[in-house]
Amino acid sequence: MKRELAVLRGLVQGVYFRQTVLEIASRHDVAGTVRNMADGSVQIDVEGEEGTVDAFLDDVIAHPPPAARVDCVTREQQPPAGLHGFRPLHSERRSL
Repeated sequence: MKRELAVLRGLVQGVYFRQTVLEIASRHDVAGTVRNMADGSVQIDVEGEEGTVDAFLDDVIAHPPPAARVDCVTREQQPPAGLHGFRPLHSERRSL
């Protein structure tokens, strides 16, 4: 099993990015979460077989929503956590 934490930056909030990630996840055998972060990025925590995780993230990056723009992607390996299902998390609150 492989788990990665990917952070996507650019125009990725307010453009149905999380919904698109959920739709793409339904086509891949992955588990995890997607969340809007306070800094304007989107965080994807994904787990599955190595090739499947890579294919899923490649699909997300290659097929963002029409109004989105991905400028930067960082990916960090994480220890497997036995995640189940793929779901959105509540947006991280911005501090004032």
